[in-house]
Amino acid sequence: MKHVPNNYEAEDILQEVGIRLQKNAIKIKDITNVRAWLFRVAHNLIVDYYRAANMYSVTEDLNDISIQVTTEEDNYNKEAAKCLLNLVQYLPETYRDAVIESDYNGNKQNTLGEKWGLSNSGSKARVQRGRRKLKAMILNCCEVKYDSSGNIIEFYRKDDDINKNSCFKC
Repeated sequence: MKHVPNNYEAEDILQEVGIRLQKNAIKIKDITNVRAWLFRVAHNLIVDYYRAANMYSVTEDLNDISIQVTTEEDNYNKEAAKCLLNLVQYLPETYRDAVIESDYNGNKQNTLGEKWGLSNSGSKARVQRGRRKLKAMILNCCEVKYDSSGNIIEFYRKDDDINKNSCFKC
């Protein structure tokens, strides 16, 4: 109950733990630590509860719902892509190659792992790290705002004050 704000929701989650316990009664014999299993089930259900809560919001009036449709002319995706392509050159070589090969050239990450002598998870981690570094670079110099579909609706350079990090020239 301390993990879920509503007591009724907490009771529903606890009831679901009981249902899962009953469904897996045969498998319970093979589990060495049933208490840990129950805590893991409860933890997973709480995580699912919060994921579902982020997906839906309740509104009283249907007129309050605003649907934002962004056309290609209304967004800055292409401008941001050009900027990212210029910024990628400032990444360390391993991450630069990973991002270019995966995202720009369209090579599959598991194929890249074979090419680099890495496991699938190793090549995926390299690409993800490169993307995170690239995102940090652009967010360091530019203000980026997204719509609900992930399109960039505002994209502009931050101030070039002496106190702030200067932006790479995109």
